[in-house]
Amino acid sequence: MNAEEAETLEPAGERESESAASRPAGLIGAVDNVLRLLRLFEEHQVVRVNQISRDMGLSRSTVHRLLSTLGYHEFVEQDTHSRAYRPGPALVDIGLSVVRNMDIRSMARSSLVRLRDETDETVHLATRRGTRMLYIDSVESEQTVRVSSRIGWSLPAHATAAGKVMLAELSEEQLIALYPCEQLDAPTERAPATRTALRDHLDTVRGCGYAVNHAESEDDVSAVGAAIRDRTGRAIAALVTTAPKSRADEAWLAATARATLRVASELTARTG
Repeated sequence: MNAEEAETLEPAGERESESAASRPAGLIGAVDNVLRLLRLFEEHQVVRVNQISRDMGLSRSTVHRLLSTLGYHEFVEQDTHSRAYRPGPALVDIGLSVVRNMDIRSMARSSLVRLRDETDETVHLATRRGTRMLYIDSVESEQTVRVSSRIGWSLPAHATAAGKVMLAELSEEQLIALYPCEQLDAPTERAPATRTALRDHLDTVRGCGYAVNHAESEDDVSAVGAAIRDRTGRAIAALVTTAPKSRADEAWLAATARATLRVASELTARTG
């Protein structure tokens, strides 16, 4: 028996009853236990089974099941030597993502305005949520005919310039996990309708450093997107310049790509 197992514990049933009595009615017990366990990391860098059992008033077998589930989803990971548990990559990524998304929106606002003024087109800031792109900020063009704000919109990543620059960061294994089926839903007839076609788009993005959307998510909208990166080089958001398709000729695409890449690079430098 190791030191952790030898630690004296009071009967788990009594502690579970006391803990349950202090919580409001209507809570889902299993979910409540998971969230209480995760909050232990607010005060401790690592936690142990006996510590969790004592602090939460749960039996060791219950704690083991909770940790096993959280470990499977990478919310915790166990040190092979100490056997203690620490926050896993999924939990860390969620926390960092929330902070980054809050920071990047306020940090990027002036850059969006500057890019709008330079291109005279509507500019957006977007982040990826699985296979969708969430548009978290927009600055509209002052032209009479323009693309409108997309704040709060959620569009398919594979059919947007914003999405393609984010998807281009993924490995082949990650792409397959995200799109397990060969067939993709195409919002318009110009959007990639298969995973193979999407790969071709992503190869082009990797080659030139930016993504183009020609009426793929919406029939009359064209766009150029570039990635904004954190200090590790990881893409955390996409900067996108959009225009009515009627204005998006080759000269427009070239000039807009240069401007969008430059501003995205400036934002990347500021995130460091």
